[in-house]
Formats: sequence, C-alpha cells, structure tokens
Amino acid sequence: MRPAGHDWRRTHAVVVAVEQYASRGDGWDLSGPANDAARMMRWLRDRGVPLGHMHLLASPLEQNEGLLAGFTGVRRTTADRMHVRRVFQEELRPLDVDWLWVYWAGHGVQAGHNRWSLLYPESRDGDPQGVDAENLISLLRTDRLPARAAERAVVVLDVCRTTLKPGEQAHAADPDPLTNRTEANVARPLFVMRASRPGEAAKSVHGAGLFTSKLMDELEAGSRRDPAAAPDLDGVWGRVRGHFVELEARDGAGQVPTVQCSNWNDDNDDYVPGRLPAAPATGQNPARDRLSLLVRAVLADDGPALARVAYGLGAELGTAPPCDPLGIDAAALVDWALTLPHGVPTLIHLLAAAPGGVDPADLVSMKAEGHQLAPDRWLLCGEHEALLALLEAQPAEVAKEFADAARKEAVGTDLTATVPRQVVDDLESLLLNLPRLPRLLGAVERAAAAAGDGSYAEALRLWSDACAQRLGGDLPVVLADRRETLGEQAAAAGTGAVDERVQIRLSVPSGPAGQRTYQVWTHGASGAESVEVRDAPVEPAEIERAVETILDRHGRVHSTPVEFFLDARDLELDVHRWKIGADGPFTRSLGAEFPVAVRCTEHRSSRREHLWLGRWEQVAGARTGDLHRLPGDLPTMTAAHGCVSAREDAPGVVVAAASPNAAPRTDVFTACVFGGVPVIVWCGHDEPERGDEELKELLTDCPLTELPARLRRLRADCDGDDTHPRGGLALLWDDPERQLPRRLDLSAP
Repeated sequence: MRPAGHDWRRTHAVVVAVEQYASRGDGWDLSGPANDAARMMRWLRDRGVPLGHMHLLASPLEQNEGLLAGFTGVRRTTADRMHVRRVFQEELRPLDVDWLWVYWAGHGVQAGHNRWSLLYPESRDGDPQGVDAENLISLLRTDRLPARAAERAVVVLDVCRTTLKPGEQAHAADPDPLTNRTEANVARPLFVMRASRPGEAAKSVHGAGLFTSKLMDELEAGSRRDPAAAPDLDGVWGRVRGHFVELEARDGAGQVPTVQCSNWNDDNDDYVPGRLPAAPATGQNPARDRLSLLVRAVLADDGPALARVAYGLGAELGTAPPCDPLGIDAAALVDWALTLPHGVPTLIHLLAAAPGGVDPADLVSMKAEGHQLAPDRWLLCGEHEALLALLEAQPAEVAKEFADAARKEAVGTDLTATVPRQVVDDLESLLLNLPRLPRLLGAVERAAAAAGDGSYAEALRLWSDACAQRLGGDLPVVLADRRETLGEQAAAAGTGAVDERVQIRLSVPSGPAGQRTYQVWTHGASGAESVEVRDAPVEPAEIERAVETILDRHGRVHSTPVEFFLDARDLELDVHRWKIGADGPFTRSLGAEFPVAVRCTEHRSSRREHLWLGRWEQVAGARTGDLHRLPGDLPTMTAAHGCVSAREDAPGVVVAAASPNAAPRTDVFTACVFGGVPVIVWCGHDEPERGDEELKELLTDCPLTELPARLRRLRADCDGDDTHPRGGLALLWDDPERQLPRRLDLSAP
C-alpha cells in the first residue's frame, strides 16, 4: 500500500539497537544491530525525515560506535529500561506526524507465559530483562500516541525469538509491559514485520541482520525508482518473503519471517511463507498434545513396551518419573521428556529403537512436533552429557581450542562463547540439515585433528562416530570423508606443505550496472574458511575493492593462486585485469600480481565426473604441447562437444579465435566443461592474429603445471598497456581436488 500524498517531513522514527549487555561475552554481546540501525536511519534521512524526528536508543559495542556517530541531530539515549519506557510512554504523546516507524534490533527470547521479550542491555545470565513485544505493538493504538496524529505505524523487529531452557524459563521474570491502557485507536493501521517465528533465531551475516538486510535492499531499491514516494510495503513484504522462501527451500535457512497487517488492507491475520495462518491460541501447547497422541498410538496396546521406554527415558534423564510409575501414560512420558532440553529427541529415539519401532510417517511427524517443543535440540541426553563431560575434564587451554575449532567450522556465524557447554549448545542450535555434516560434529572432528592421536582425540572421534551412526543415512560416510580431509590438512600443516589459495564465487550480473553477489574463501592449513559474503548485489568496483582488501590479508604476491568461480556465460570476464593498489604509488592488474584463473560453477554431472578426474590425472605429467587445439570454425555447441570428446586423452584444450560464422565462444566453453576439460587456454583480444601469437608464446614447451605462474609473468610484462594482447590471455584451471566449498548456512544467535 502507498499512502497518498505522503510528506516524509511528517514522519517520526524510534530506532533501538542493543549490542552490549550486562553479561559480557559468552554469547551475549552482539555485533550487527548498530549497523542495521544506521542503515534504517540513513534511508529515512535520505527520504527527507528530519534528524530531529528520530529517537535513537542505542547501546552499541565500542568498536561499532562509529557507525552511529554521524547522526548528530537525532535524540539519542542508551537503550536501557528507563529510557525505553520514557520514550514510548511519554515522548510520543506530543507527536504531530503522519507516520511512525519503530525499529528494534538485538537479542530476544520467548520468555515466561510464551511472551516475546526484546531484551534490554541490563540483561545478564539467568536474568533476561526486556520489553513485551506484543505489548509494545499494542501501545501504538493507545493514548500514548495522539489520537489525531500518527495516522499509520510500521514496526520492524529483527530480534530472535528463541526459547529459554526450562530451568531458566521457570525463574525468568515476565517481559516488561509498557502499557496497560485500552487500545482506543483500533482504526490506526499497523504493519508489523517480525524477523522470525516463535522458537527461531534471527540470523545475521557479516555484521548485519539477514532480515534487515533484505528488507533494506527492497526499500532502497524502491526509493531509487522514486525517491519521494512512500514505499509499497505490501510489495516490499512480498519480495522479502519470497527471498526467504527460496532461501529455506535451497539451503534450509531455518528462519521464516512473519508479518501482521492490522487494518492496513483489511487483513488481520499473521501469515507465513507457504503456510496456512496459525490456529488461534488456546492457552495449551498443541505440539505437546499432538506428540502425546502419536506416542499413545505407538504404545497404547503394548504395556511392556511403554514400561521399557519409560525406564530408558528415566535412565537418560536421570530423574524420577513425574507420577506413580504404574500410572505413566503417553502424556506423562511427553511431560517428563520436556523437563530437560534434550528429553524430547531422547524420547523419540527410544520409541524408534523399541521392538516394532515406529511407522516412518509417524516418525517424521514426531520429529516435527519435537522440533516445535525443543527447537534446535537434536542430541540425546546421554550424547550431550557425554560430550560435555569429555570437554569439561580437559585443561582450560583445551577448552579454548575447542571454541576455536567451533568458530572455524561455523564460519559466518557469531560464535563468541568459550565455555564448553555454551559452545556445544550454540553449535547444536545451528541448522541440522542432513545429509550434510552437522556443525557440531564438524567442530568435534576439527578438535580431534588438532589434538593428534592421544586418548582425548580418540574419545572425541568415538563420540562423533556413535552420533553419526545414530543419525544414520550417509552421515557415517560423510563423517569419514571429513576426518580424512582434516587429517591430511593437519599433516600438511606439520610439514609446512600447505596449499594456500583464495577462491571467489561471483553471481551472474544483474541490473544496468552489472551488479553481483559474491563469497570469498581461503584455503590453508585449517582447510576452507569463508572470509566474506555479500548476498546483496553490489557494483563491480566494490567487489574489486573487497578482493584487494582480502588479498592484502590472506594473499602472498606472485604465489597465492586466486580462483574465480563463474557461470559458463561469464568465463570471459576479465577478472585478471581488475586493478589493485590504488593506495600505493601506482595501480597494477590483479593477474600481474597473482596467478589468476577462472573455474566454472555449472555443467558438472556426477555421471561424467570420471572424465574430469581422468583428464586431471594427466595434468601432472603433461606439457603444454599435449593441449588439444580446437578449430576456430566450430559451427555449433554439438560440434564443439564432438571435437572435445574425440580427444579424451588430452589434459586440456586451446580455444582459438572464432571465425565470423562459428558458434559463440560461450558455447565452446560449455562443451568443454561438460566434456570434463580441466584446463582451457584462450585469448580474448579483438585481433585474432595477434592473440594467436601470444598464445604461442604462452604455450612454448613447458610442464603444464607451470602454466598459471608463466601466465602471471606474461601478464606482468605487459601490465599497464591495455591494448597489448597478452592482457587478454586467460586460463581455466579446474582442479577437482580443490572444489568450491558449499554455500554457508547463515545464522546467528
């Protein structure tokens, strides 16, 4: 909806950003809300909202204070309880505006009585203190706002809604209500956007909330089309929602934003991507009731089986039954399991392992209900306690090493804890997306590889083996592969023979400026590490600057290979011509300073992988003269594929300049990649004859393995002369032993 005749000067905003909490460290401090708040305020300011019409309640980390320093005209205070209450209860009363925006970013929990608490900076371990989110929304329809002003309000809450542990929840104070007044202005339209559903975490990536990033991308895109217009929030929400639907389908994102439109378009229902509206709350726990029904269906006619499951559950929980043992039924089993965070997955496992087991469809349903009751908990009680006992028995420096291993395994997430129990819980809460290796098992394997061959390392491996066997499927094989890889990396680190490289994935260009998303990894002694992700498309110049910064930190000039993973249509992108060194005495080309090659992200078929591997085996002993030169007059992609297939003994090909009637070079590249060719050499210069001469110089007899370094030297020899044909020499060097790491699961506390 677009409010007609909107005047941005008659807009007010309350922006809350909480990063620093009373419990410092151990997962409390959160870097990101200050950046998100600054982006929201910058967008509002650029639309014409006066800085004096903004309240900023911020408790940023010291290193993020600079993000907010430029907003000197706003009414700024800290985000503690006193100031939040004063702003919402007193300082909104005299507003004379048309539109109110409320934005809150920070930690949040589902606290007592299932109320959503937006945490104050006063919060500490065992004492989460915060605003009641739903009550804050309710306040916007009370007389805390003037009745004849603020004709509409938008609320954006990029805050977690994760559940407290049962013991903590029982003693936690209820969230702080800001008002007990009647909603007198029920006609005021509210558009409420929430980053996640109850029980879910609101994710962040690169110091920014994932939900806020996507929301601001859409708001800013709309403003670029029409800077003065009010945003079409229905359209914005639909596109943001669509993004998360795609993300969840592709990567199992585990975060589903929701929106509540109250009288905005006569829509008063919560709605969730791809799902029906939630059933009205009844004051009970529907997931608990549904799980009880499923348990009763399994055990109702078998008393001995019920007794055995009850016995096993008691042994795992280490507690007495909640009632007379002879009176235990399905509901009592579920309630008993709910007394500990890992009780529900333990109960489901015991049922599945009992004689007769559980119908596969019922097991799927049980796990779904279990996830609702115990979000992010999939270990069994015994597994959880066994791992903690093993870790907590080690010296403090070993516990720190395990925390370091966790951060290396879960790159892109905000893991700050060092205490083993918190580290394990944080890792477990990251998405379980079988058949991929769970982050927790990966961290355990990393810690074991770093520890060597002693009893501690062996105990860690035995634990992860048993856990993988229980989870089943291909996971034991995946775990074995990871263990072998980590062992090789540890051995290489011990000898100094570490294969270091930088890998960069670029998306296809979009928009008139050719914007792209990107992700950058480094390979070193500790394996593949993600160092930067940009999911919002940016212009090429910004990517070039980011790559230069990363190479300054992680690259060694002349020796670190730099690999760009591109779409087949993009392989001729002149990444080796990108300029670096703008802050030095002169600029240089990226390909003159580093061995730069491209690789293809498409057309790899598992049924044809043996062709790729077979050709690559020949690379080590081949020479440049063994490359197969393709004709320049191939008329179709099929003809190119036939030419490639006829020489399956060749380790690679040389792509000559195409004649006017030949197939496009992108078709030839596609045929090569599909045919498993790991090495492709070509020249992109506009003058074919000069290009062929330079190809001859590059391909003067030498071992094929020297080609990347030789090409760098040739590029350096003509650097600065953009017309020189050597500047167009390019190389695809597709090493199957160093494939592109998987995309990240983006998540944060």
